[in-house]
Amino acid sequence: MLTSLSFKKRFSKLEGLMDEENIDLSIILQATNIYYLTGFPRGRALIVSSSSAPILIVPELEYEEAKSIFKLGEIVSLKRRGELANLILQCIRRIEIKGKIALELSTIPYNSYLNFKGKISKELVDCSNLVRKLRMVKDEEEINLIQKSLRIAEKGVEAAFQNLNEGVSEIELAGEAEYAMRKAGAEAFSFGTLVASGTRSAYPHGTPTSKPLHKNETVIIDLGAKYCGYCSDITRSGVVGNGIQGRFKEIFDCIVEAISIAVDEICEGIPASNIDMAARKIIEHYGYGKYFNHGLGHGVGLSVHEAPSLSSQSGDILEKGNVVTVEPGIYIPGFGGVRIEEMVLVTSSGCKVLNSIPRILQ
Repeated sequence: MLTSLSFKKRFSKLEGLMDEENIDLSIILQATNIYYLTGFPRGRALIVSSSSAPILIVPELEYEEAKSIFKLGEIVSLKRRGELANLILQCIRRIEIKGKIALELSTIPYNSYLNFKGKISKELVDCSNLVRKLRMVKDEEEINLIQKSLRIAEKGVEAAFQNLNEGVSEIELAGEAEYAMRKAGAEAFSFGTLVASGTRSAYPHGTPTSKPLHKNETVIIDLGAKYCGYCSDITRSGVVGNGIQGRFKEIFDCIVEAISIAVDEICEGIPASNIDMAARKIIEHYGYGKYFNHGLGHGVGLSVHEAPSLSSQSGDILEKGNVVTVEPGIYIPGFGGVRIEEMVLVTSSGCKVLNSIPRILQ
Protein backbone atom coordinates (compact mmCIF):
# COMPACT_ATOMS: atom_id res chain seq x y z
CA MET A 1 0.00 0.00 0.00
CA LEU A 2 1.09 3.57 -0.67
CA THR A 3 1.84 5.77 2.33
CA SER A 4 0.84 9.35 3.17
CA LEU A 5 4.42 10.34 2.36
CA SER A 6 3.92 9.02 -1.18
CA PHE A 7 0.86 11.20 -1.68
CA LYS A 8 2.63 14.24 -0.16
CA LYS A 9 5.38 13.82 -2.75
CA ARG A 10 2.80 13.66 -5.53
CA PHE A 11 1.13 16.87 -4.41
CA SER A 12 4.52 18.54 -4.13
CA LYS A 13 5.42 17.52 -7.69
CA LEU A 14 2.07 18.70 -9.00
CA GLU A 15 2.50 22.06 -7.29
CA GLY A 16 5.94 22.31 -8.89
CA LEU A 17 4.42 21.80 -12.34
CA MET A 18 1.72 24.36 -11.53
CA ASP A 19 4.37 26.87 -10.51
CA GLU A 20 6.16 26.39 -13.84
CA GLU A 21 2.90 27.23 -15.64
CA ASN A 22 2.02 30.15 -13.29
CA ILE A 23 -1.06 28.25 -12.14
CA ASP A 24 -2.32 29.11 -8.66
CA LEU A 25 -5.13 26.57 -8.48
CA SER A 26 -5.93 23.35 -10.35
CA ILE A 27 -9.28 21.58 -10.46
CA ILE A 28 -8.77 17.86 -11.06
CA LEU A 29 -11.85 16.04 -12.34
CA GLN A 30 -10.58 12.84 -13.95
CA ALA A 31 -11.36 10.02 -11.49
CA THR A 32 -8.09 8.14 -11.92
CA ASN A 33 -6.09 11.35 -11.47
CA ILE A 34 -7.97 12.06 -8.24
CA TYR A 35 -7.22 8.52 -7.08
CA TYR A 36 -3.53 8.97 -7.98
CA LEU A 37 -3.28 12.03 -5.75
CA THR A 38 -5.52 10.98 -2.84
CA GLY A 39 -5.84 7.20 -2.74
CA PHE A 40 -9.63 7.55 -2.76
CA PRO A 41 -11.27 5.92 -5.80
CA ARG A 42 -14.62 7.71 -5.98
CA GLY A 43 -13.85 11.39 -5.66
CA ARG A 44 -15.77 13.85 -7.85
CA ALA A 45 -13.28 16.74 -7.83
CA LEU A 46 -9.97 17.70 -6.24
CA ILE A 47 -8.90 21.31 -5.76
CA VAL A 48 -5.15 21.83 -5.47
CA SER A 49 -3.92 25.29 -4.50
CA SER A 50 -0.45 26.70 -3.92
CA SER A 51 -1.74 28.66 -0.92
CA SER A 52 -3.94 26.17 0.96
CA ALA A 53 -4.49 22.49 1.66
CA PRO A 54 -6.12 20.32 -1.03
CA ILE A 55 -9.91 19.98 -1.04
CA LEU A 56 -11.44 16.64 -2.02
CA ILE A 57 -15.11 16.69 -3.04
CA VAL A 58 -16.91 13.35 -2.65
CA PRO A 59 -20.54 12.19 -2.81
CA GLU A 60 -22.32 12.41 0.53
CA LEU A 61 -22.53 8.61 0.81
CA GLU A 62 -18.75 8.34 0.41
CA TYR A 63 -17.83 10.96 3.03
CA GLU A 64 -16.98 8.68 5.95
CA GLU A 65 -14.87 6.31 3.83
CA ALA A 66 -13.05 9.25 2.26
CA LYS A 67 -12.21 10.59 5.73
CA SER A 68 -10.63 7.25 6.62
CA ILE A 69 -8.37 7.35 3.56
CA PHE A 70 -7.51 10.95 2.67
CA LYS A 71 -5.57 12.68 5.46
CA LEU A 72 -3.78 15.49 3.62
CA GLY A 73 -6.54 18.05 3.20
CA GLU A 74 -10.19 18.96 3.57
CA ILE A 75 -13.08 16.74 2.49
CA VAL A 76 -16.30 18.34 1.30
CA SER A 77 -19.54 16.42 0.84
CA LEU A 78 -21.52 16.70 -2.41
CA LYS A 79 -25.23 16.26 -1.67
CA ARG A 80 -26.57 16.32 -5.25
CA ARG A 81 -24.75 15.38 -8.44
CA GLY A 82 -25.92 18.46 -10.34
CA GLU A 83 -24.42 20.78 -7.72
CA LEU A 84 -20.77 19.89 -8.36
CA ALA A 85 -19.90 23.04 -10.33
CA ASN A 86 -21.47 25.32 -7.74
CA LEU A 87 -19.73 23.48 -4.90
CA ILE A 88 -16.36 23.85 -6.65
CA LEU A 89 -17.01 27.58 -7.06
CA GLN A 90 -17.92 27.89 -3.37
CA CYS A 91 -14.67 26.18 -2.39
CA ILE A 92 -12.37 28.24 -4.61
CA ARG A 93 -13.96 31.56 -3.59
CA ARG A 94 -12.49 31.13 -0.12
CA ILE A 95 -8.96 30.60 -1.48
CA GLU A 96 -6.63 33.50 -2.28
CA ILE A 97 -5.80 33.22 -5.98
CA LYS A 98 -3.31 35.53 -7.69
CA GLY A 99 -2.53 33.66 -10.92
CA LYS A 100 -4.38 31.34 -13.27
CA ILE A 101 -7.02 28.76 -12.48
CA ALA A 102 -6.60 25.45 -14.33
CA LEU A 103 -9.25 22.91 -15.19
CA GLU A 104 -9.02 19.45 -16.79
CA LEU A 105 -10.82 20.48 -19.96
CA SER A 106 -10.52 17.03 -21.53
CA THR A 107 -12.85 15.72 -18.82
CA ILE A 108 -15.81 18.08 -19.09
CA PRO A 109 -18.30 18.98 -21.86
CA TYR A 110 -17.65 22.26 -23.67
CA ASN A 111 -20.92 23.79 -22.47
CA SER A 112 -19.96 23.06 -18.86
CA TYR A 113 -16.61 24.74 -19.45
CA LEU A 114 -18.29 27.88 -20.85
CA ASN A 115 -20.70 27.99 -17.91
CA PHE A 116 -17.86 27.63 -15.42
CA LYS A 117 -15.70 30.20 -17.23
CA GLY A 118 -18.50 32.75 -17.04
CA LYS A 119 -18.56 32.54 -13.24
CA ILE A 120 -14.90 33.19 -12.44
CA SER A 121 -12.86 36.33 -12.88
CA LYS A 122 -9.42 34.75 -13.23
CA GLU A 123 -7.81 33.43 -16.40
CA LEU A 124 -8.90 29.82 -16.97
CA VAL A 125 -6.44 27.39 -18.59
CA ASP A 126 -6.18 23.67 -19.27
CA CYS A 127 -4.36 21.32 -16.88
CA SER A 128 -5.30 18.02 -18.55
CA ASN A 129 -1.64 17.05 -19.00
CA LEU A 130 -0.28 17.97 -15.56
CA VAL A 131 -1.16 14.76 -13.71
CA ARG A 132 -0.57 12.80 -16.93
CA LYS A 133 3.09 13.88 -16.76
CA LEU A 134 3.37 12.70 -13.17
CA ARG A 135 1.67 9.37 -13.83
CA MET A 136 3.96 8.56 -16.76
CA VAL A 137 6.97 8.15 -14.44
CA LYS A 138 6.57 5.46 -11.79
CA ASP A 139 8.43 5.52 -8.49
CA GLU A 140 9.74 2.44 -6.68
CA GLU A 141 6.51 1.86 -4.74
CA GLU A 142 4.44 1.97 -7.92
CA ILE A 143 6.81 -0.37 -9.74
CA ASN A 144 6.56 -2.88 -6.91
CA LEU A 145 2.75 -2.78 -7.05
CA ILE A 146 2.76 -3.20 -10.83
CA GLN A 147 5.10 -6.18 -10.50
CA LYS A 148 2.78 -7.73 -7.91
CA SER A 149 -0.14 -7.17 -10.26
CA LEU A 150 1.81 -8.83 -13.07
CA ARG A 151 2.68 -11.87 -10.92
CA ILE A 152 -1.05 -12.28 -10.26
CA ALA A 153 -1.86 -11.97 -13.97
CA GLU A 154 0.76 -14.58 -14.81
CA LYS A 155 -1.07 -17.02 -12.53
CA GLY A 156 -4.07 -16.46 -14.75
CA VAL A 157 -2.09 -17.15 -17.92
CA GLU A 158 -0.63 -20.33 -16.45
CA ALA A 159 -4.09 -21.54 -15.41
CA ALA A 160 -5.41 -20.89 -18.91
CA PHE A 161 -2.59 -22.86 -20.51
CA GLN A 162 -3.13 -25.75 -18.13
CA ASN A 163 -6.64 -25.96 -19.60
CA LEU A 164 -5.66 -25.39 -23.24
CA ASN A 165 -7.34 -28.62 -24.31
CA GLU A 166 -9.56 -29.71 -27.16
CA GLY A 167 -13.25 -29.24 -26.33
CA VAL A 168 -12.74 -26.53 -23.69
CA SER A 169 -14.65 -23.36 -24.60
CA GLU A 170 -13.14 -19.90 -24.82
CA ILE A 171 -15.41 -18.78 -21.98
CA GLU A 172 -14.24 -21.67 -19.78
CA LEU A 173 -10.63 -20.74 -20.48
CA ALA A 174 -11.30 -17.13 -19.48
CA GLY A 175 -13.07 -18.35 -16.34
CA GLU A 176 -10.14 -20.52 -15.27
CA ALA A 177 -7.77 -17.59 -15.76
CA GLU A 178 -9.93 -15.14 -13.81
CA TYR A 179 -10.49 -17.60 -10.97
CA ALA A 180 -6.75 -18.12 -10.65
CA MET A 181 -6.16 -14.36 -10.58
CA ARG A 182 -8.77 -13.86 -7.86
CA LYS A 183 -7.21 -16.63 -5.77
CA ALA A 184 -3.80 -14.99 -6.21
CA GLY A 185 -5.06 -11.65 -4.89
CA ALA A 186 -6.55 -9.69 -7.79
CA GLU A 187 -8.90 -7.01 -6.48
CA ALA A 188 -10.30 -6.63 -10.01
CA PHE A 189 -9.26 -7.15 -13.63
CA SER A 190 -7.54 -4.55 -15.78
CA PHE A 191 -10.07 -5.25 -18.55
CA GLY A 192 -12.35 -8.05 -19.71
CA THR A 193 -10.25 -11.15 -20.33
CA LEU A 194 -9.76 -11.81 -24.05
CA VAL A 195 -9.68 -15.34 -25.44
CA ALA A 196 -9.87 -15.99 -29.19
CA SER A 197 -9.18 -19.31 -30.92
CA GLY A 198 -8.93 -20.63 -34.47
CA THR A 199 -9.80 -18.09 -37.14
CA ARG A 200 -11.16 -15.86 -34.36
CA SER A 201 -7.57 -15.35 -33.15
CA ALA A 202 -7.19 -12.98 -36.11
CA TYR A 203 -9.39 -10.56 -34.11
CA PRO A 204 -6.98 -8.44 -31.99
CA HIS A 205 -9.68 -7.89 -29.33
CA GLY A 206 -11.58 -11.16 -29.57
CA THR A 207 -13.87 -11.53 -26.57
CA PRO A 208 -14.45 -15.12 -25.40
CA THR A 209 -17.40 -17.09 -26.79
CA SER A 210 -18.85 -20.55 -26.28
CA LYS A 211 -16.75 -21.81 -29.21
CA PRO A 212 -14.80 -24.98 -28.21
CA LEU A 213 -11.09 -25.26 -28.88
CA HIS A 214 -10.03 -27.58 -31.66
CA LYS A 215 -6.76 -29.44 -32.18
CA ASN A 216 -3.99 -27.47 -33.94
CA GLU A 217 -5.81 -24.13 -33.49
CA THR A 218 -3.92 -21.11 -32.28
CA VAL A 219 -5.31 -19.37 -29.17
CA ILE A 220 -4.63 -15.81 -27.97
CA ILE A 221 -5.12 -15.12 -24.25
CA ASP A 222 -4.88 -11.46 -23.18
CA LEU A 223 -5.60 -10.50 -19.57
CA GLY A 224 -4.62 -8.30 -16.66
CA ALA A 225 -5.09 -7.98 -12.92
CA LYS A 226 -5.45 -5.02 -10.59
CA TYR A 227 -3.60 -4.84 -7.29
CA CYS A 228 -3.86 -1.78 -5.02
CA GLY A 229 -5.26 0.03 -8.03
CA TYR A 230 -2.35 -0.79 -10.35
CA CYS A 231 -2.84 -2.72 -13.55
CA SER A 232 -0.97 -5.38 -15.46
CA ASP A 233 -1.37 -6.48 -19.06
CA ILE A 234 -0.03 -9.71 -20.54
CA THR A 235 -0.72 -11.73 -23.67
CA ARG A 236 0.40 -15.21 -24.55
CA SER A 237 -0.49 -17.35 -27.56
CA GLY A 238 -0.48 -21.10 -27.90
CA VAL A 239 -1.60 -23.96 -30.11
CA VAL A 240 -4.02 -26.69 -29.00
CA GLY A 241 -2.63 -30.20 -29.22
CA ASN A 242 0.67 -31.11 -30.81
CA GLY A 243 2.57 -27.88 -30.28
CA ILE A 244 3.59 -25.06 -32.62
CA GLN A 245 4.20 -26.29 -36.15
CA GLY A 246 4.20 -25.19 -39.80
CA ARG A 247 3.30 -21.60 -40.62
CA PHE A 248 2.48 -20.86 -37.00
CA LYS A 249 6.07 -21.72 -36.06
CA GLU A 250 7.32 -19.04 -38.44
CA ILE A 251 4.84 -16.49 -37.06
CA PHE A 252 5.80 -17.26 -33.45
CA ASP A 253 9.49 -16.92 -34.35
CA CYS A 254 8.78 -13.58 -36.01
CA ILE A 255 6.89 -12.22 -33.00
CA VAL A 256 9.56 -13.32 -30.51
CA GLU A 257 12.30 -11.72 -32.62
CA ALA A 258 10.29 -8.49 -32.92
CA ILE A 259 9.91 -8.32 -29.13
CA SER A 260 13.62 -8.95 -28.58
CA ILE A 261 14.64 -6.23 -31.03
CA ALA A 262 12.18 -3.73 -29.55
CA VAL A 263 13.30 -4.44 -25.98
CA ASP A 264 16.93 -3.94 -26.99
CA GLU A 265 16.02 -0.48 -28.35
CA ILE A 266 14.18 0.73 -25.24
CA CYS A 267 16.05 3.29 -23.17
CA GLU A 268 15.55 6.65 -21.51
CA GLY A 269 15.57 9.48 -24.05
CA ILE A 270 14.53 7.39 -27.07
CA PRO A 271 11.47 8.48 -29.11
CA ALA A 272 8.70 5.97 -28.44
CA SER A 273 7.94 5.79 -32.17
CA ASN A 274 11.44 4.36 -32.76
CA ILE A 275 10.53 1.28 -30.72
CA ASP A 276 7.46 0.64 -32.84
CA MET A 277 9.57 1.09 -35.97
CA ALA A 278 12.19 -1.42 -34.79
CA ALA A 279 9.62 -4.16 -34.19
CA ARG A 280 7.66 -3.35 -37.34
CA LYS A 281 10.78 -3.74 -39.52
CA ILE A 282 11.23 -7.30 -38.30
CA ILE A 283 7.62 -8.20 -39.03
CA GLU A 284 7.87 -6.61 -42.48
CA HIS A 285 11.08 -8.58 -43.13
CA TYR A 286 9.16 -11.81 -42.52
CA GLY A 287 6.50 -10.62 -44.98
CA TYR A 288 3.74 -10.03 -42.42
CA GLY A 289 3.83 -6.23 -42.23
CA LYS A 290 0.26 -5.70 -43.41
CA TYR A 291 -1.01 -8.07 -40.71
CA PHE A 292 0.45 -6.02 -37.84
CA ASN A 293 -2.30 -3.42 -37.62
CA HIS A 294 -1.92 -1.73 -34.24
CA GLY A 295 0.69 0.17 -32.25
CA LEU A 296 3.44 -1.73 -30.50
CA GLY A 297 2.50 -0.84 -26.96
CA HIS A 298 1.37 1.63 -24.30
CA GLY A 299 2.01 2.77 -20.79
CA VAL A 300 0.48 0.89 -17.84
CA GLY A 301 -0.23 2.15 -14.33
CA LEU A 302 -3.48 3.01 -12.59
CA SER A 303 -5.02 2.70 -16.07
CA VAL A 304 -4.22 -0.20 -18.35
CA HIS A 305 -3.76 2.22 -21.25
CA GLU A 306 -1.94 5.43 -20.41
CA ALA A 307 1.05 7.46 -21.57
CA PRO A 308 3.52 6.96 -23.12
CA SER A 309 2.30 5.47 -26.39
CA LEU A 310 4.59 3.15 -28.36
CA SER A 311 3.11 3.71 -31.81
CA SER A 312 4.37 5.02 -35.12
CA GLN A 313 2.43 8.26 -34.50
CA SER A 314 3.62 8.81 -30.92
CA GLY A 315 5.34 12.04 -29.99
CA ASP A 316 6.37 10.73 -26.55
CA ILE A 317 10.00 10.43 -25.46
CA LEU A 318 10.74 7.53 -23.13
CA GLU A 319 11.70 8.45 -19.57
CA LYS A 320 13.27 6.50 -16.75
CA GLY A 321 10.38 5.05 -14.72
CA ASN A 322 7.99 4.51 -17.63
CA VAL A 323 6.29 1.10 -17.57
CA VAL A 324 5.22 0.08 -21.06
CA THR A 325 3.97 -2.94 -22.95
CA VAL A 326 5.67 -4.45 -25.99
CA GLU A 327 3.02 -6.46 -27.84
CA PRO A 328 3.56 -7.13 -31.54
CA GLY A 329 0.86 -9.19 -33.21
CA ILE A 330 0.15 -10.79 -36.57
CA TYR A 331 -3.49 -11.34 -37.54
CA ILE A 332 -4.30 -13.15 -40.80
CA PRO A 333 -8.02 -13.17 -41.66
CA GLY A 334 -9.39 -16.67 -42.19
CA PHE A 335 -6.23 -18.25 -40.76
CA GLY A 336 -5.51 -17.00 -37.25
CA GLY A 337 -3.32 -14.74 -35.21
CA VAL A 338 -0.48 -14.62 -32.71
CA ARG A 339 0.34 -11.92 -30.15
CA ILE A 340 2.84 -11.98 -27.29
CA GLU A 341 3.01 -9.13 -24.79
CA GLU A 342 5.64 -8.21 -22.24
CA MET A 343 5.72 -5.41 -19.66
CA VAL A 344 8.93 -3.41 -19.55
CA LEU A 345 10.42 -0.82 -17.17
CA VAL A 346 12.45 1.94 -18.84
CA THR A 347 15.79 2.65 -17.14
CA SER A 348 18.63 5.11 -17.73
CA SER A 349 20.76 2.40 -19.33
CA GLY A 350 18.13 0.35 -21.17
CA CYS A 351 15.16 -1.48 -19.74
CA LYS A 352 14.07 -4.31 -17.49
CA VAL A 353 11.51 -6.90 -18.61
CA LEU A 354 9.11 -7.37 -15.69
CA ASN A 355 7.58 -10.67 -16.78
CA SER A 356 8.70 -13.89 -15.13
CA ILE A 357 7.12 -16.52 -17.42
CA PRO A 358 8.44 -17.54 -20.86
CA ARG A 359 7.20 -15.86 -24.02
CA ILE A 360 6.27 -19.26 -25.43
CA LEU A 361 4.65 -21.61 -22.92
CA GLN A 362 4.45 -24.74 -25.11
